[in-house]
Amino acid sequence: MDWGRYRDARGITLVEVLVTVGIIGVLAGASMLVMPSVVAMTKADSGATQLLTVLRTAREQAITERRNIELRFIAPDRVECWRIDVDGNGTAVGQTLVQAMTIGERMEFRRFPGLPDTPDAFSAGPTPIEFTGAAPWRFTTEGSLVDANGDVVNGSVFLGQERDPSTARAITLFGPTAVLREWSWNGRAWAE
Repeated sequence: MDWGRYRDARGITLVEVLVTVGIIGVLAGASMLVMPSVVAMTKADSGATQLLTVLRTAREQAITERRNIELRFIAPDRVECWRIDVDGNGTAVGQTLVQAMTIGERMEFRRFPGLPDTPDAFSAGPTPIEFTGAAPWRFTTEGSLVDANGDVVNGSVFLGQERDPSTARAITLFGPTAVLREWSWNGRAWAE
């Protein structure tokens, strides 16, 4: 046996093992502190995207089917889209529910005190669902958003998880073209 070969081989010292275990412990502890907030913000993004998808689909359906689609926001977390049915003369004869969604991820219509309006500035009050005209609000066959009087309206829908302002999200609708924008609160300002 050649003992000279083994003399150069080094093992792992106890100090190296302790340093490695310590680094792993610090990283694991840090990830445990960061993980819940990252998960909450990801869920908030998911809930806002779900609502955005429903609104876009409703607008597209109004244009495609040549029928107005009425939006109903039902607290705390449900949105419904109703098609306005008409007869051969164009007279409204009823409504059909074409889409309904309960926002997931514990998100609900919520406005957090102290948070400002989005940069679009469509919301004048403290309520989570704000439109410039009276309900019901409808996407028209031309793709615009109108109120009960047929006037073009702008609006904002605010979302969040209870007691967690870091989950604040908003969807704004620009009435004439029904352009939808998604906003998230980054702790200092609204970001698109």
